[in-house]
Amino acid sequence: MNSTYLNAKCKGILRKLLNNNSYLSLQQLAEELNISQRSIYYDVCRINEWLSENDIPELRVVRGKGLLLSEQIRIQIAECMEEKNTEEAYVYSPMERVQIIICSIIYSKEPVHVDVLADYCKVSRNSVFNDLRVVVKQLQNYDLELEYRSKKGYIIVGNEVKVRAVFLLNYQELKKTFTRDGMKFIDWEKVDAYEETLKKVEQDLGVEYVSDNRESLVVLLPIMEQGKQRIYFDDLKIEEIKQRKEYYLIEKYFSQLNENEKIYLCIHLLGGRIATVSEDIFENTNNEMVYEITKALVTEFEKTACVIFDNKEDLERELFVHINSSLYRYQYGIQSLDMLNRDIIREYPDLFEITKIVSKYLENQIGLPIPDTEVAYLALHFGAHLPISNNKSDKIRVLIVCANGISTGNMLKREIMKMFPEAEVVGVEASSKIKNVQAVCELIVTTVAFKSVVPVVQVHPILTGRDKEVLARHLKKEEFMGKIKVDDLMKIIEPYIKGKVYDEIRESIEEYLFNCKKGMETEIRENYQDLKSVVDDLRVDIHDGKYMWTQALWETADYLIQNKSIESAYINSIISQIRYYGSYMFIMPRVILAHSKPEMGVNQLDCSIHFFREPVRFSDKDLANVVIVLAAIDQESHLKLLRDIITIFGEDSVVDEFLTCSTKTEILDKFQEVLRAAKKIQIE
Repeated sequence: MNSTYLNAKCKGILRKLLNNNSYLSLQQLAEELNISQRSIYYDVCRINEWLSENDIPELRVVRGKGLLLSEQIRIQIAECMEEKNTEEAYVYSPMERVQIIICSIIYSKEPVHVDVLADYCKVSRNSVFNDLRVVVKQLQNYDLELEYRSKKGYIIVGNEVKVRAVFLLNYQELKKTFTRDGMKFIDWEKVDAYEETLKKVEQDLGVEYVSDNRESLVVLLPIMEQGKQRIYFDDLKIEEIKQRKEYYLIEKYFSQLNENEKIYLCIHLLGGRIATVSEDIFENTNNEMVYEITKALVTEFEKTACVIFDNKEDLERELFVHINSSLYRYQYGIQSLDMLNRDIIREYPDLFEITKIVSKYLENQIGLPIPDTEVAYLALHFGAHLPISNNKSDKIRVLIVCANGISTGNMLKREIMKMFPEAEVVGVEASSKIKNVQAVCELIVTTVAFKSVVPVVQVHPILTGRDKEVLARHLKKEEFMGKIKVDDLMKIIEPYIKGKVYDEIRESIEEYLFNCKKGMETEIRENYQDLKSVVDDLRVDIHDGKYMWTQALWETADYLIQNKSIESAYINSIISQIRYYGSYMFIMPRVILAHSKPEMGVNQLDCSIHFFREPVRFSDKDLANVVIVLAAIDQESHLKLLRDIITIFGEDSVVDEFLTCSTKTEILDKFQEVLRAAKKIQIE
């Protein structure tokens, strides 16, 4: 009798391998399944035990390549998985059991007996008792307690808002691995009924919430219906909330909830991330203050990031919807349940850090701290609207289907257009709104499972390396790889090869060329984007004596002009902007970042930083000891350099330290010292 069973993660790995005809690295699998590489390693070991017990050759990781199934093994695994009922034989891991225990206790109307928990987890009572010790420790992190009610069972007590937050956090983790059958403690019929009701609310509001938010909310609704513990919020403006349309609709469709639960649900709706909105939502929202703050925030980003948005109004409207709802999350401590923020921070670190600086303006305006999770979504909105240059004709029409909201879809659009000039993105839509796709596009890129007569590529909301490779293969990959055509190479090779080897060689060449192209792009980016690679002793200087502000600009820009990085017209443009708009280019006290549009005379990315011991007067209030001239060739390639500049001059006191330097070498050494210190703090 076999003793090893395939859990959902193991089956997920095997399905990926079964559906892939090229090598998959452990890192790629980890990204695809949103788990750690260490977890992949353990899962592969478990898979190999299962394969061995079923007389199937074990998986072998090829160094530098990864995993690839032969056709024979592929057939054997598929037949074995179909033959055996692996769902019923599933064995929960200790962490999965802890998550099930927490969720089932919170979800239940009554205390939960240890025998019930053992049944849910498919283990003995003793195993459950061991798991409960872990549960106690985890709950302590949230100031919650596990209590035992004599002869009845276990309950979780503490602040009810935190209790539900813990439920949702654990539910979100369970959902990654299990279908509904793996979470038997939830009344799914009731959940489905609530979802249909919530869709009516969305219809009446003229919005569509992000699918993850909606799903989490309908799972919470049975708990709200119980009303076991009183919900309480500090400084809750109840009367203000009751005036909202959301509350009116809750009273209409969820009349069975008590008043406190109606308010709790209303706050969730007000703070929920919106995927799509109707045009009249702006007319029905009277929050002019938030809209003005939003417009100022966009201007602040433009100033700080040295960019100019072409579609500023669209960005302002999208940000307004996001911030207007986010205010309720900030105020009442409701955490965003969408886990994309981690991917955003990882994939766009420079954009995230600059947005974090800009968010200080928002914090000052609303008087509330902005958590990193929310900064990440603000960064996604800004990034999605950064202009890209795209002049190619005869494009492949691509439709993006996304369930994660406007900003995510627009960011996907931007990334695809940037990476693949041959692609024309014809729209960003929800799957429910797609009709007659064959008349609209030749390829669908989707973040959700989607069937169509048109070829479909499913990707993560934030593109992984693997996603980009798959897209490259669909979007005229030869053009993406460069001038070398795979077909031409194969014509040369074909006389010397036979049978199936042909496809394997072709696949290897495609992967090699793609990686070469990717490597070259990475190398180029790394060569010019950060401060260390751009700013040298020719681009820094320190001055004594008194300078007019125009003189200081020309002095700072002198080498850039000599180096032909910029034309003189570029400095004239900066001077004209300052004269017309005032000294808005100050990024911090005593530091001005002078810049203009790339088309005003920029030939290549470059930067010069000059220090003036005698402050340079740009206005009655604005005096500069540091004058920086930045020449950006586009709206993105300078962001890493800009991030370094902001890091260096983030503290006002550092300016005084630079003014004590007597040589250019000291200045450059000081740059590196500050950057190393900042990096160390981030790591710690």
